[in-house]
Amino acid sequence: MTVIPLHRTAPAATAGPADLAVEQVKTLLAPINPSRVQNLRGQSHLEAWDVRRWLNRVFGFAGWSDETLELACVAQIEIKPGRWTVVYRAQVRLAVKTLDGRVISTWDDAAMGDGINQKSLGDAHDQAMKTALSQALKRCAVNLGDQFGLSLYNDGSRQAVGLWSAAHTAPKAAETVEAPSVPDDAPVKPEPTPAVEAPAAEQQVRRSKRAEGGPRKSPQQTPPQRPRAVSDQPQTGPAGPSRDYLADAQAAESRERFDQVRAAAVAEGAPQDYLDKLDAVAQQKEQTAPQQRARAPRKAATKKTATRTTAPPTAGSPEADAARQQHGVALAELLAAGQTLTLSPSHVDDIALAETGSKAADCTVEQLAALTADLRAAAEGAAA
Repeated sequence: MTVIPLHRTAPAATAGPADLAVEQVKTLLAPINPSRVQNLRGQSHLEAWDVRRWLNRVFGFAGWSDETLELACVAQIEIKPGRWTVVYRAQVRLAVKTLDGRVISTWDDAAMGDGINQKSLGDAHDQAMKTALSQALKRCAVNLGDQFGLSLYNDGSRQAVGLWSAAHTAPKAAETVEAPSVPDDAPVKPEPTPAVEAPAAEQQVRRSKRAEGGPRKSPQQTPPQRPRAVSDQPQTGPAGPSRDYLADAQAAESRERFDQVRAAAVAEGAPQDYLDKLDAVAQQKEQTAPQQRARAPRKAATKKTATRTTAPPTAGSPEADAARQQHGVALAELLAAGQTLTLSPSHVDDIALAETGSKAADCTVEQLAALTADLRAAAEGAAA
């Protein structure tokens, strides 16, 4: 019996840039698709799941790996009874490989992640861990160039900054550096996070702790919001704005209420063109207000005059302007206190709803001051 030996060529122990395929290099040098870019509080970024998708596309399903080098809980804070904020630190190593499994390169990087104002301590830890690991992976991947967000560090630019690499054969003059054509992807959406919502019984108990004047409006009484066109949406974050500010501005019954809506939009990072639309709504309402008042029945005008002695100051009067300014200052102080705890405006609204039954912009000055004091106390406790 004759045995024919099987000759195998052992792969080289190490690999380098020359081991990347031409299509891989073209993909890495191409500019990023703008539809993949998200915006959070004015900062451009990529979603972690989208980064994993493109690692699979460029290097293959087994062509890369990530390793957790460290995952540590940095802080666990009970910001108020039954509400938790947790912070984690993660260090991750990303490795990319050739088609035959040789490691081309590795990168290490670290990041912090938090789970804010969660009623479940487990949800707070889970969200903080996932956020820290995802952020660390994204920071490692950015070393692979524009497809992984390198250009976004150039003031959020979507234009390629890599352009060419001396380690690879330059394309011929007639060639263009473009990624292989792929079908259009569905819009990139953020990963779901645990909802921040206090139980109704908890809200009732907390409301009873303070005696505050003025009517309370429950979340169920909020008027329905109209659907928004794409051009009407402020680009404030991966999940979009926390509320429809244009609809709220249209529904505002006074200039003071409009100023509250606009302040909330500014705090959430709405772009200037969106703020201009809000101002246009206010201008239109001011122009039509005299006509609406002229059409109002005389009987209604008489009734309004009879109750004026107990009504708030007339809109536009010095007293109303002073009250509006005082409310705006109190709202700004609350949002600033929330930022010290890395709370977004939507999280501040959640806390205000749990405490008073109203969103922050709808709270009275006294309510805003009390909420601000609570957040500052929580920040001092965290610092200690």
